[in-house]
Order: sequence, then structure tokens, then C-alpha cells
Amino acid sequence: MTPNEKELLELFKGVAKANAFTMGKKMYLSVDYTQTLCNRLAEKGLLSIVTPGRWPVYKSKGKK
Repeated sequence: MTPNEKELLELFKGVAKANAFTMGKKMYLSVDYTQTLCNRLAEKGLLSIVTPGRWPVYKSKGKK
């Protein structure tokens, strides 16, 4: 897992649900790069997609 993925996963633990646009602002990264990180974390089973679409909404698997 890359340092950016680790940081993003930690940020997701502090929010109920968010999309790459919101998280990219918090991490000062581009939206496209943040979306790629979110997709990788979802593929690894660490994030789940709450609302699919162009900018899917994700949540941490540990969040209820």
C-alpha cells in the first residue's frame, strides 16, 4: 500500500462517506488521482461503494 493510499484510508475512517472530489481537497491531490486511489482501495476491499456513478461515494469498510 502506498503512503497516499494509507493517508486516504485514514481520512475515510473519520468521515461517514465521501467521494474523490471531497477527499482530494483534504489531501491536496488531483481529483483523478484520488479517484484512482479510491478505486484501488475498493478493489482491495478496504472501501465500499455507497453510491455508484461518475464520482462514486465511498465509505470505509469499518464504518457503519
